[in-house]
Amino acid sequence: MIRSWRLFAALLLGVVLASTFFGGINVAADTAAKQALNQWLSQIPVDIIASSHYALSSANATDMANVISGSGIEGIAHTEVISRRFWDMRINGINKTVSFMIAAIQENSRVYDGLTLTNGSSILEANETCVWAESVNARDLKIGDILRFNFSTQIYARSGESLMLNITLNLRVVGFVNLDDQALRIASGQYYYLSPLAGPSPITPGQFRPPGDNLLITEWNKTFAKLLDYAYSLAPEFSLGQDHVLVFLDRESVINPWDIASSVERVRGITSQVNNRLWKYRDAYAYNYLENILNNYNIISQTMRLQFLIVSLPVFFVAWYMGTTVSDVSYNLRRREIGLLLTKGFSRGQLMRMFLGEAALIGLIGGLIGIGLSLLLNPIFAQIMGGTFSGAPVVGTDTFFLVLTFSVGIAFLSIFQPARRASKLEAVDALQEYRYVEEVKPYRQRWPWVTLILGTYKIVTWLLGINLYTLMMRPPTYNIILMILLGVWTFFDTFFLNYVGPILFFWGFTKIFIRGSLKFQELTTRTARFVGDLGTLATRNVRRNPARAASIAFLIAMIVGYSFQVVGAYASEQDYTTRQIRFSVGADISVQLSSLVNASSTMSRIGGLPEVASATMEYTVAGTFTTFGTGTVRVADPENWLQTAHYEGELFTGNDIKTAFQQMETDNNTIILDRSVAKTLNLQVDETVAVTFEGGQIRSLKAVGFFGPEAPEAPYYGYTRSYWSYIPVGLYNHLKSKISWASGRILVKLNPGADGKAVADQIRGLHLSDVSVVYSVAEELELWQQWQQSQQGPFNPFGVASGGSMNLQRLGMAFAVVAASMGTALVTLVSLKERSREVSIMNARGLSLRQLVGMLLTENLAVVIFAVFIGAVVGLIVVQGNVSAANSMPAPFTYSPLMRHMVFPLDSILILLTCLGLIFAATIIPVIVMAKRYTSRLERMVR
Repeated sequence: MIRSWRLFAALLLGVVLASTFFGGINVAADTAAKQALNQWLSQIPVDIIASSHYALSSANATDMANVISGSGIEGIAHTEVISRRFWDMRINGINKTVSFMIAAIQENSRVYDGLTLTNGSSILEANETCVWAESVNARDLKIGDILRFNFSTQIYARSGESLMLNITLNLRVVGFVNLDDQALRIASGQYYYLSPLAGPSPITPGQFRPPGDNLLITEWNKTFAKLLDYAYSLAPEFSLGQDHVLVFLDRESVINPWDIASSVERVRGITSQVNNRLWKYRDAYAYNYLENILNNYNIISQTMRLQFLIVSLPVFFVAWYMGTTVSDVSYNLRRREIGLLLTKGFSRGQLMRMFLGEAALIGLIGGLIGIGLSLLLNPIFAQIMGGTFSGAPVVGTDTFFLVLTFSVGIAFLSIFQPARRASKLEAVDALQEYRYVEEVKPYRQRWPWVTLILGTYKIVTWLLGINLYTLMMRPPTYNIILMILLGVWTFFDTFFLNYVGPILFFWGFTKIFIRGSLKFQELTTRTARFVGDLGTLATRNVRRNPARAASIAFLIAMIVGYSFQVVGAYASEQDYTTRQIRFSVGADISVQLSSLVNASSTMSRIGGLPEVASATMEYTVAGTFTTFGTGTVRVADPENWLQTAHYEGELFTGNDIKTAFQQMETDNNTIILDRSVAKTLNLQVDETVAVTFEGGQIRSLKAVGFFGPEAPEAPYYGYTRSYWSYIPVGLYNHLKSKISWASGRILVKLNPGADGKAVADQIRGLHLSDVSVVYSVAEELELWQQWQQSQQGPFNPFGVASGGSMNLQRLGMAFAVVAASMGTALVTLVSLKERSREVSIMNARGLSLRQLVGMLLTENLAVVIFAVFIGAVVGLIVVQGNVSAANSMPAPFTYSPLMRHMVFPLDSILILLTCLGLIFAATIIPVIVMAKRYTSRLERMVR
């Protein structure tokens, strides 16, 4: 039975928040994973194929299909026969021999489900064919054409004699058909593609093409059966191509996404039964395409769930620590109750069981509420974790019991230690109102010092931008012991301290400098002097409750640091990606040219568009730098390039970019040299480098600056990444007569407010013959956002882990801030309730409401402000450290010269201010409410 509503309410809120977040993760992970399975299965058009290494007659093929479909095997929905052949045919109109894939389908084929006839007859008779409208050579054919296919090969007949098999097939074109991707894959036999992610390749509409790019559809029974019978009668040992029996399962009944192991067994069982029915057909066998998909799905869904739970550990830690802190305060408030129970004969074991029973009840109630809230918030979780929400949310049995187990576990962990200390109180001590439970056990500083040292080490490495992982990328030394020790420590640093380093620092710091030392109390006293004697009075309570102050400080510092870390990481990654898109495009719009013959006129037409502010040409050629080797050289017009192109000044060193381009404008024999080339050749600014261009043209060019990242690279077994150099267009004009290969693009800058997508479409609408591709920053940003959604979606589970984890961290930050705010508010409320007599006496002695609020705020805000400051500083250090670590990755792991930056745009600042506002509100509002309540109560008593 719950004896204190405060303990119930305080701990219940923490359990509800934690179980809601935990349940939401599991429900959303199930939703996203189920969508992944459905989309993967949608890319597998055929479940089982049955075939033979030897030739089949029409009777054998038809009999195999009938045996499978009529065998009574549960789970089979449909079977059909299909045959394919690759044959060459000479098209007279183009005087060229072309290869065609001929697919023969039955009348019940599922190819017809995705077939749309553009013209001609919809019923295929004997020796008739339809041409796939998107075939490469479809334009060379017309309705009524007779396609003659001749096939000749030497075979061995049953008698052992060598025979020449000659087959002639005449097909009359009766129409052109469009096929959706499912029908196209069935017709062409592309049943399964294994992607690098161990799943089927995502096929967007219109992207898939069959081998050979030419496809004909013909009728199996009326046209191909005769061909099969003729070939089989001459040489049953010989197979002309692919003859398959396609088996389609009732996936709804066979596959249960919540029980993959049983689903795999059912698919295996059906495949085995099909093979058992095929024993009488020579060398016939069946193979299913679903087993690998289901196994991959099972592994990836569990991995995805595990990754999300790891990312969410700070939220669960906050819930546990908040519950423990609140329980400490609440049990202290129940001291008299505990003392009375002891005097009435309750044993310590009975007290402990009573407290744990309360925890179980709180955990069950909180878990049920959390499940309900997770269902309510499931669309938000599903969207954040990369899925889309449709239909009514359903909680699986395993998820239901898992969430309840988790919530009860959180409640037990939160209550166990405080309850254990409370149950060990002596009856006389328990009846003393102002003796705190924390004083029962002596305080030890060994572990706080260990955690502080480890946390401080990690913060220092972040502050200095040290990345131990890059040290492991260096060529190995001959000191094997040092390499082993460095490897072990790098693993510990990368996979442990990177995640828990800040938590260790906050915990050790608050334990040592707030709970175990008078330094913080002395600092609080000096800081509170500006409010006079009330400040001195306020600091006495801080001294009187060091453990409680340390707990609140740790909780707030950790949440503030976590908030800065998550918001900063997300903002920095968004900034880097946006800058990368702008840098890759090169300007607002870039137009890639397929030919440079009419480059000037093309640029003039593009530059004449009303929304274009300026345009310039940028060429790319090859140049050899003596012993360095061949490098990329870009040609820029020094006068117009800076006005048009997107560039980042930090990549240009030696001279600033404007100075370097001014020198290039006045001197054609200059170069902005690739930094890696300059480093290899040990060149400085104003020194010359010999560059050999195509045609044996050698130029001695003065380096007026360097291009490339300035951050030091860790050599990766001697590998360094090179980028490109810049030369003026005047030099290129002297060289281009002997340069046979050069590419070019037109960089376009738009007027302010212009629509980049619309201008890109205008350029495409000019139908310029030498324009191959038009890139627009606006379009690329939009495509990137769509790519993010697809990478977080079912086709790319590792994208879920990256993009989805980042979004989940942001949502987890919100839950953690709310939990920390509620915890701070509850601890403040219970602490003020604990001091109700003290506050009432001070009010009776003449302290006004304003003075009471000022005193209580002083003693509470001192801890909060200090914790916010420490958390913000550490959070900023973590963000900057992660940015520096990413910038120091060795050459093979980087693809761009751009450096990541730590940025906090306006929306990020608003998010952080909201978080801080909630934390301060959680301290201020309870103080005002409780002070008003005590004052009002005293006034009523006086009246």
